Amino acid sequence: MLAGAASWAFPAMAKTGSAPTGTSTPAAATAPAFPAFVHLPADQAAHPNVDQDWWYVVGHLNAHGYRFGYEVQIVDSKAPQTLIAITDETTGAYYTHSQDYSPDQTSFSTTTLDVRAPSATLSGPMNAMHLHAKLPAGEINLTLSAQGPALYNNGTGLMPFLGGTSYYYSLPSLASQGTLTENHHTYPVTGESWLDRQWGTWDWNAAQKWTWMALQLSNGDRVDLWDLFDKSGEVHYATVLHPDGTEEIVAVDPLADGTSGFWTSPTTGKRYGTRWTVKIPALNARLTVTAQPKGQEIQADGGIFEGASSAAGQYRGKPVNGHAYVEQLGNWR
Repeated sequence: MLAGAASWAFPAMAKTGSAPTGTSTPAAATAPAFPAFVHLPADQAAHPNVDQDWWYVVGHLNAHGYRFGYEVQIVDSKAPQTLIAITDETTGAYYTHSQDYSPDQTSFSTTTLDVRAPSATLSGPMNAMHLHAKLPAGEINLTLSAQGPALYNNGTGLMPFLGGTSYYYSLPSLASQGTLTENHHTYPVTGESWLDRQWGTWDWNAAQKWTWMALQLSNGDRVDLWDLFDKSGEVHYATVLHPDGTEEIVAVDPLADGTSGFWTSPTTGKRYGTRWTVKIPALNARLTVTAQPKGQEIQADGGIFEGASSAAGQYRGKPVNGHAYVEQLGNWR
């Protein structure tokens, strides 16, 4: 879940997209107004000629009065990696596990979605993907079905990034069902997930810090939002996907001034925000996004905040609420 730099954010624009192959929602009637540089379902598969290639799934699940958030990330690189987390939103407990592997311990199909590491796998067609992940405190076993159109980040799914190039799309409305195990108790669960796919070649040393948000709003809009700092400065924008498949790329007010609820990790010492005021002038939107619980840090790569969150406020002048996932990289002092 990475995004573009300052020169990659464009004025608000619209695009007509189409639903992923195999979904139950009809495709939009017209072709894209400008090209998309990713192709579904082909680009669900691995891309062997890039430095970075990953599959990132987050979601919110219900289990008869209990509520969970989760994250599973599978990374194909010179040092393959998995990052897994379960948030018990009912009790406030947070469980996480990350692991590096040698390439001979993992497999990444270049012809279909089938990515496998010892602690996590993701495979299958877009309307019936199977996600399985294990960590010491539990297990995630879900079927994910893409509903509605895909989100082509930055409008085309292609942007310059950190001195290189990144392809990036999302399946932001995945009907989810299966089981989640927490401390030896297994719950049947249903809910909604979000898949990010990104691959390319770039220079990680150019990155400083960022806040990323995946917003699933009650009016049907899906918002992929970035506030990113790199050597060229700060960029803050969002790609907004409407239920009919049209997209807008819109400016977002910088998040720093509206960030509060700071939490300092006792493990890494990093400081993160846990409450954000999100303002999107072009959509007449003012949302409050809140991570609950505060302590949702994965202890990988020096610490990354991966927080199950909620959203509520005004959007196009009307009340709205929804689910959110927030990622923060860096130290927000």
